[in-house]
Amino acid sequence: MNEDLFRREFRTVPDPPETDNLFLWTVGIILLIGVALACWLGSYYIFGHPEKPDSYHILKDVLHKLEPPKRFVLTAAPPGVFLTPQKAFETFGSLTNYELDRKNEELLRDFINNYQNTKNLVPYLTGRYSILSSYELKNTDFIGLGLVSLAQAAENPQVVIEHIYPATPQALPIVEQMLRTGLDIKLEKSLDLSAVIHVARTPDGRLQFTLVPLLYGSYALKQGSGSFSLEPPKELNPAAGLPIVRGQLYEDALKTFAEYTRKHAPAPVSTGGGPGIPVAQSVASTTIIQLDPPAAPPVTKATPTPAKTAPAAPAAPAPAVAIQPTPVPIQPPPAAASPTPAPVAVATSTPKIPLQPFLASAPSPAPTPITGGTWRTYAPGKMPRGRLVSLSEANELADRGTGGERLYLRGNFTVSVSNENRAVLRSSSPLSNALSTVTNGMPPRVIVEYPAGALAPPKNTVFARDELRPFEITSVRREPNGQINIFAREVIAD
Repeated sequence: MNEDLFRREFRTVPDPPETDNLFLWTVGIILLIGVALACWLGSYYIFGHPEKPDSYHILKDVLHKLEPPKRFVLTAAPPGVFLTPQKAFETFGSLTNYELDRKNEELLRDFINNYQNTKNLVPYLTGRYSILSSYELKNTDFIGLGLVSLAQAAENPQVVIEHIYPATPQALPIVEQMLRTGLDIKLEKSLDLSAVIHVARTPDGRLQFTLVPLLYGSYALKQGSGSFSLEPPKELNPAAGLPIVRGQLYEDALKTFAEYTRKHAPAPVSTGGGPGIPVAQSVASTTIIQLDPPAAPPVTKATPTPAKTAPAAPAAPAPAVAIQPTPVPIQPPPAAASPTPAPVAVATSTPKIPLQPFLASAPSPAPTPITGGTWRTYAPGKMPRGRLVSLSEANELADRGTGGERLYLRGNFTVSVSNENRAVLRSSSPLSNALSTVTNGMPPRVIVEYPAGALAPPKNTVFARDELRPFEITSVRREPNGQINIFAREVIAD
């Protein structure tokens, strides 16, 4: 009886369930693999892209794997290639927006890594640049101490640079004194290592290069007291982005330089013998910013010396406002003159100044006879990009100036005066004259300079210049009597 009861109770007891955790183990292993893969990819991205703000913060502040930018010496600088403004414009201007973005990441990455473990050649810029404006750096900028100067290339106005000058607060007053609007910066291969770390396209179609001086050299004033040395920045702020001078700051710099140009334009003088055409006075001095020389003496090239003529009366010193040669109008021959007027001796542009290890100032050379200018010419339609204007815009150009913009002039013209390599043109279109005539009833005058070896068209010649063969405008000036003179040069080769 008891045995039967036990057997019945035993049969009603269910079997214990089987415990199987294989699925949970599989999920856990997959998650661990994903975490390991993410860590590996994240480490690769962080170490491989220090130019990214988050990566820079982790490498510098958390892992302490980044050194601040260091000072290089001229004999142990990163290998690179020296580019003139024209060459830099051709090299970077041909890139697409995507290619330019990838190139900017590469340039900034090499700079942050102090050019270690890279096979890329560093692009260095050379040439002469006229300062448009300078701004003090803020903590929110890419580099938080010092000044940045926006300058325009003399060789190609389509190239502008923002040159960063890292300096201590004590040196800022001297830096500001040396980087004023209208002064010139001269970057030499034997003295400067201004590396390109970013390239941007501006709203007006130019290329803006951000430069950092890898030598962080010393500067001094040739006349007067004061000197300062640049110091490598202790840290960077990639989150601020580049360029530094952009947006409204860039527009303000163009307006500042345009206003400076109007205020400091050379006053016209007459060559005598009646009203005639005014002759622009030569600039009395040119200011150049250069670095102290390195330990090894730099090799200097011979500089051509202007021809000697009768000494001219000294002019009051004034800062240079333009780099390119300023076309000079000519005096029309009197009625009794011979059919072929003789060339008039006028002041030419200031020649290149030999390298000086400080802020140098040189007097203007003596006047030389007109022999024609030397500049690059292009095939029709192949000149650098610029804005096309007509004589109907002469009043506007005279009021606001060119603002450093590359301008080309088109229209229908009649030669009123011709003298070897210069000619004075008037519009042959009655409509254009009516739109551009100022209050005194005088239409604008176009004074064109032709390159050496080219002859100006004869008097009374009528011709047209279109968008493929325009003249390049170098300056626009309004005389006290209201007459507008447009100075231009021939840049199209036959």
